[in-house]
Amino acid sequence: MIEFQLLDTDYILVDEKPIIRLFGKTASGESVCGFYEGFKPYFYANDIEKTKELLKNEPNVVKIEEVEKTSVDGYQQSKKVLKITLQNPAKTVDLREKLHSAGIRTFESDILFKYRFMCDMDIAGHDWIRVTEGNPVSTGTVSTKNTINIKKMKIDKREENAPLKYMAIDIECVPTRSGTMPEAKRDPVIMISVSLNEPYKGEKNFVLATRKGNGATFIDNEKEMLQELLKTITEYDPDVLTGYNINSFDIPYLLERMTFNKIKPVFGRCKQKSTMTRKLMNRHRNSIVGRVIVDSFEIIKKDFSLMRYGLDFVAHSLLGEEKGDVKKSEIEKLWRGSQEEYERLVSYSQKDAVLALDLVLKLNLMDKYIALSRVSGVVLNDSLGSGETTRIENFLLREFNKQNFIYSFKPNQREVAERDRRKKVELKGGFVIEPIKKLHSSVLVLDFKSMYPSIIRSFNICPTTILPDNVSFNDELRTVGGARFAPPEIRKGIAPKILEELMKRRGQVKRKMKNASGEKKRVLFANQWALKIMANAFYGHMGYPRAKIYNLDIANAITSTGRDTIQKTKKIIEDKYKLKVVYGDTDSVMIKANTDDMEEIKKIGTKIAKEITEDLPGVIELEFEKVYKQFLPLTKKRYMSWKFEATPDGWKDNIETKGIETVRRDWCPLVSETTSTIIDIILKKNDIKGAVKHFRETAKELADGNIDIQKLLVTKTLTRHPEKYAGMQPHAELVKKIRARNPAESPGVGDRVGYVIVKGIGLLSKRAEDPDYIIERGLQVDSQYYIENQLLPPLERIFSALDISKSELMGKGKQMSLFDVARFNGNGNTTSQEQQTKPPEEPKVRIEVVNGFICKSCNNSYEITPLLGRCSCGGDLLLSSPQGPVSKAIVM
Repeated sequence: MIEFQLLDTDYILVDEKPIIRLFGKTASGESVCGFYEGFKPYFYANDIEKTKELLKNEPNVVKIEEVEKTSVDGYQQSKKVLKITLQNPAKTVDLREKLHSAGIRTFESDILFKYRFMCDMDIAGHDWIRVTEGNPVSTGTVSTKNTINIKKMKIDKREENAPLKYMAIDIECVPTRSGTMPEAKRDPVIMISVSLNEPYKGEKNFVLATRKGNGATFIDNEKEMLQELLKTITEYDPDVLTGYNINSFDIPYLLERMTFNKIKPVFGRCKQKSTMTRKLMNRHRNSIVGRVIVDSFEIIKKDFSLMRYGLDFVAHSLLGEEKGDVKKSEIEKLWRGSQEEYERLVSYSQKDAVLALDLVLKLNLMDKYIALSRVSGVVLNDSLGSGETTRIENFLLREFNKQNFIYSFKPNQREVAERDRRKKVELKGGFVIEPIKKLHSSVLVLDFKSMYPSIIRSFNICPTTILPDNVSFNDELRTVGGARFAPPEIRKGIAPKILEELMKRRGQVKRKMKNASGEKKRVLFANQWALKIMANAFYGHMGYPRAKIYNLDIANAITSTGRDTIQKTKKIIEDKYKLKVVYGDTDSVMIKANTDDMEEIKKIGTKIAKEITEDLPGVIELEFEKVYKQFLPLTKKRYMSWKFEATPDGWKDNIETKGIETVRRDWCPLVSETTSTIIDIILKKNDIKGAVKHFRETAKELADGNIDIQKLLVTKTLTRHPEKYAGMQPHAELVKKIRARNPAESPGVGDRVGYVIVKGIGLLSKRAEDPDYIIERGLQVDSQYYIENQLLPPLERIFSALDISKSELMGKGKQMSLFDVARFNGNGNTTSQEQQTKPPEEPKVRIEVVNGFICKSCNNSYEITPLLGRCSCGGDLLLSSPQGPVSKAIVM
């Protein structure tokens, strides 16, 4: 019999009876669809007699039986409920609503049919399914190599993965209305690029296009090109469809064009089901039966912290590859241009598909999500596209059902709103020790190992064990916050039991990793990561207002125990060991050591952790984690350190920051570069004066115009016509200017626009300029803006923690404009150029410099006030400053 790894599952109806379909891949790389008949949907209801009466004439109900079940809503005994078995899963919602309207409570009536089946059969996403009894079937409904009717099967949880086939897609479109983004209802697809990890007809990369030319396969028209794409998908039979922003652009666009061309959009392995798309908030979700959709844009945005997320920047940052310099607004010109221009477009489009595939394969983006599927039980598409709640609730369903518990129905909007209100008022978070703000050396860090999961295990905390007021036990477990839980001898909580198993499995996986290498080690690393993620998610889920097992008393019980534990730990360290705790955050304490010897610090930390752990309840454990050779706390939740960790190969070091941004999309590269350098100077060189000097020198280089203009570039995407922005945005205002100067060179909707702020008296948005234009015209960069609005905000917080004020940072003891830094060299000596602007006679608001005057009504700007004291339009004049227009001010 055949064995395959599960990729996706759904069901179809034949004669109003559901047949489960299991799509997967064999170890040899062949696609499979297994059909399973006979499994029926069911749920539970609590008002037995009333429910029986309501359902006695329901044609879709095939069976009603009384069963003993226990609700997960607090400690209680099992009760009789009705198990209602249906014929058609699609009728579940109607039946459920009928019961709810009659005031009857239902349980597990919102479980997707595929997960009801997978839960009862103990099948998780990416499990191996071995068919022990069944027979091959011939069917025209699916396009897999193997089709089999499954009678009996065995589930294998082994960690190896079947070889998958990947297909990356990138489309190009030309708008019929110049200067707009392509619209799928109106504008055709002109080119489709494909990149594969295995050859198809001898090629791994190819381009389809509706224009003749080198580098692409010519197709007569859009309709035939779309049909060719579907034919390629069917014949190549990929397991994974990928692309960069494929979920929100390529697939929805292709579906719309197929509708326009009257083509049935079958991207999946079911010939009968069209591919569907739906928009949730600002994201699209696409349903492709039997295949996995991997959007590398969505994964990278979630897993990587980058300044920008355009494919060009991402490819350069993560792969070291260049994408090409074609702007969205150039595509039409290249498409209609010379043969050479057309070939440039073909190359550009092909590169997009290649890079989209490379990101997935070279960065191993799927490893973590495959592991999460295995641990949580959901199929890979849901692991990628759904949130933590889907994974946790699917996982809990399995565990609750094994112990004969039944899951509640999800809360309605009114219940969620009330939970939100109570949570904001009553939930207290983790305890954070007030930091001692200064640069500390030789700080040892002790960490509570998996603190919240350990608290849950130690106090048997679970929705099934929390005691109501009318139930008590002599040896019940009481937390600091007052919540009481049944002792494990009476009832072991499901949550503690799950966490114990997850942490045990993680330990086993980590031990296997020590002797593994290559792909095996990579898979094991992803597995241990997934186990950790699932274990750490339990506390947050029980305090999440939309969760089925939400319980504010439980959430408070966990955090109050954590607060009490860390407060007591601080007192012991300071009273017994006579060491100073300089900071602590929820589950860790940072302690000033009395020696600089790393090994001695480790020895002291290990001893303290061991002795404190001996007096902690249950399995709560304090452990030595690392040493901060230098440690600078800025505020609560914000610090930077030079971290050293002990490894079998010796001490490994790196800079660690928390709550300190060194990369932001609205910062120019100079900010990130300067911030990182100053952090290094402070921590690694222990040279505060050197850090101040570096800031001053950078500011002076700015003022003198010696900074590479590319380091001052801020880049944003033009998402709509410039005129359609609600406010004046710098990049949109720049596009207006470029369009007026040279319409042919103007960026279009979808293009990324880079700008630099130049000197002037207008609003900041009006002073955004193209860097090439600045160089060509010899315009002056507004160094004042870059010092005050870009460099200073992140660096001021760092220097403030070192007790260095703004004025000291600039080398003078008096209060002054921040731009005065440009008038001092690295030693604090005055250079000679800027003149200070005199303040108005009746000041009200404090500003640092006046750039001129601006009309309140029409935004006209003036270097000096007009003769009449008003704008030519009759509007009142405001002072123009970096802080924005003001009517009256004190100029600092």
